[in-house]
Amino acid sequence: MVRINQTGLKSFVFYVSSFILLTLFIYLGIPFFFDYKNNQSDLERKIFENFDLNLSITSRVKYNIFPSPRLNLKDVEILGFSESSKNIGSVKKVILKIPFKRLVSLKKLDFDSIELIDAAINIKISEINNFKKYLNNRVREKPIQLTKSKINLLNKTKLFFNIDIKKLRISGKNLFNKLDLKGRIFDTKIEINYQNKNFNKNSEKNVEIWFPEIGLNSKLSINPDKKNNETIYGRVSVFFPSNQIYLDYILRNKIFNISSSRLTNNYFKGRLFGDLILFPFSTFDLKLDIDLLKFKNILNSRFINNNKFLSQLIPINKKINGNIIINVDKVASTSNIINSGNANLEFKNSVLMVKEIKLIINKIGNIKFAGKIFQQKKKKVFIFNTKINLDNPEIFYSRFLIQKKNRIDLAPINLLGKINLESNEVKLDKIYLENALNQEELDEDKLFFIQERINEIFSQSSLNNIFKYSNLRKIIQSFFN
Repeated sequence: MVRINQTGLKSFVFYVSSFILLTLFIYLGIPFFFDYKNNQSDLERKIFENFDLNLSITSRVKYNIFPSPRLNLKDVEILGFSESSKNIGSVKKVILKIPFKRLVSLKKLDFDSIELIDAAINIKISEINNFKKYLNNRVREKPIQLTKSKINLLNKTKLFFNIDIKKLRISGKNLFNKLDLKGRIFDTKIEINYQNKNFNKNSEKNVEIWFPEIGLNSKLSINPDKKNNETIYGRVSVFFPSNQIYLDYILRNKIFNISSSRLTNNYFKGRLFGDLILFPFSTFDLKLDIDLLKFKNILNSRFINNNKFLSQLIPINKKINGNIIINVDKVASTSNIINSGNANLEFKNSVLMVKEIKLIINKIGNIKFAGKIFQQKKKKVFIFNTKINLDNPEIFYSRFLIQKKNRIDLAPINLLGKINLESNEVKLDKIYLENALNQEELDEDKLFFIQERINEIFSQSSLNNIFKYSNLRKIIQSFFN
């Protein structure tokens, strides 16, 4: 029997092992002797053939054995996701991993993955389709990875937004591609997962976007119509703490049509319908039907508690234009004053046009608002024209505790003025009673008294307290004192 501790056997094992390691080391070291400088164009061609990335090598190519055979490139220009020679970015370091069996010669050299580290890539909105084709035109069996990089989305030459990428990986197998991204957008963590099944014109695609810091998760399915390649349909699902949104959509001729929907959150339950056009400008024609509006929850929300929330939205981006009609079937509130309503709003060239807001006052009448919200020089204002119709004066006087000696024959009341949305200061220009035969206008002293009374309440109360029944009663009583 042969024993391992025999001197001859130990020497044999040592020499065989040394020979294998030496041979392996020599084989792994072959790429050190390749002439990369004079074969730079061949390397760029091989990168394009493997990954469809058009790169321009501008510095020396280095080969490393550890931790695996690879080429290291520095300060590389990115010319595009096609054969275009247009520079769309740069990358400080590129790692090309080489399969073990492809180290014999420069001619046979090949790559099985690529990693771009510290890259800056600029993509114009008009060129997004090029990136979509890159993801969808073939299976990416050889992984492509971006690490510690940035993607800038440009509107022509202006920055639209950017994504700071911690890690982005594109890979595929068996007619199946996927993209996984982790990074930050608008200083918030974001994770994106994209999947494309079957590489043909009718391939199904799924996108999931997650904002872990705020608990927002959204899913999108994309299904091309088999009869019409220009039409896409699918579903959008959005989940947010205590919020759920489901949209069924059809995308045809750049028009995003919401065919059905279901919206549930802390503030209302309803449905949204209509059309949106996102590029080159955002336009929309929408209808929102609300079954139940929880007014108390709105008053206690952080949006209302932030007294400057509305003013921070002004001026509205001039590229956002469109109309929305809102119908509210039922309003739930502790005061039970408003029980339903509707609104017709138009966004036009950074101005919010309030065509009409109509609130039904429970068993009393209605209030109609019209006007516009915009930035006037440095001030952000709401110029309004309000009409109050009181069909049942007895209930009105009783509910707001108007003394009998101060009661009058009620006619429609019209108020004209403006509100400074930053200070909540009200400036009344005119108040008049609209009788059948004439208009009875309040004198300046009475107008000033009512204005001061309203501003006194506004200055002493937060926005959510202003809408409480007790403060509304004080404002209304000031008309009759």
